[in-house]
Amino acid sequence: MNNEKISPITIAQPKLFRQAIVERSCALWGNEIRVTSAHNLLNLPEHSQPLYRAQLKCAYRDALSRIDPRMTADFSHLPLASAQPVTHKFLRIEQSTLMSEDTLKELIQVAHVLESYKQQLVITIENPLDALPGPAERRAMVRQLYNLKDRSSIKLAYNNYTLDTKQADLLIELKLYDYIKMPFPDVLLRLSLNIRSDLFDRLYDRMLELISTSRASFIADKVEFSDSATLAKRLPFNYFQGGYYSPAENV
Repeated sequence: MNNEKISPITIAQPKLFRQAIVERSCALWGNEIRVTSAHNLLNLPEHSQPLYRAQLKCAYRDALSRIDPRMTADFSHLPLASAQPVTHKFLRIEQSTLMSEDTLKELIQVAHVLESYKQQLVITIENPLDALPGPAERRAMVRQLYNLKDRSSIKLAYNNYTLDTKQADLLIELKLYDYIKMPFPDVLLRLSLNIRSDLFDRLYDRMLELISTSRASFIADKVEFSDSATLAKRLPFNYFQGGYYSPAENV
């Protein structure tokens, strides 16, 4: 029944997760809060989209309140991601959320507060071309990204970069980004080393090229095991994130 309506109960109730980001020495450097949902705005029926937008807006406002250093609490009993003060606070958000002027103002406000505490707000976004319906939406998103950086000290992280990502796949060149998050290709790299393929060398060379041209720092994401962490450190990653260092906590 294609015309059956989705009830409000089944529409996304976004959840918040936080995870630590560490330096090469494994010292705590930052953490990332992400808002997760079972739904995508573009895939929802039109009548359900206002509810979903409202829920996302509330979820991101909640996330920002947890990033704001003025919110004090006893964190001594919490996991690594929130038990210690960090200098870099990442918030992973959907592209569509950046088009909300209210959300943009809230991001800038929190960034200014963090700056006064000598902390940095980093917005993690994934900007593939196919996530936006057409040229007008793409131009609007590019303007919004520049607007965000011009009006604040906010830094940007490109999420989910892989060796297969091509320049033509990007909404905007990587020079705009301060960090590049790459899901660590653990299985593929192991296979590459076992069969003596050139995947490891190609990945290493590609990372060095991007570091040189974009000046961005690389973050190895989804590092889940001890031997994966060892393998990741053979590549020019600056920072590391994943279950091996700290499990994602529900906040």
